[in-house]
Amino acid sequence: MTAGKFAIDCGPFAKARQNTDAFCHNLFLSHAMTQCVQQMLKVEQEYEAAAQRDDGDAMEQKKLEIQAYQSSLTLTAFMFDEVDEIST
Repeated sequence: MTAGKFAIDCGPFAKARQNTDAFCHNLFLSHAMTQCVQQMLKVEQEYEAAAQRDDGDAMEQKKLEIQAYQSSLTLTAFMFDEVDEIST
């Protein structure tokens, strides 16, 4: 672990640096997941609108988009479960 020219690998500052890195990583993942969920909700609304119009092509497209968002969230959940560097 380095901070500029200095390596921080022992002592209280090393632990603080590790905690800060873990926090930043978790914050980034949380933000990405939030954006994914928000986009999925938007696409679900578009799917409902297409269903009301009985637009089969748009429904199929939106269904694929919803599945892509769901798969992304599932993959992220597996990452949280399997990767030791991600603290929960």
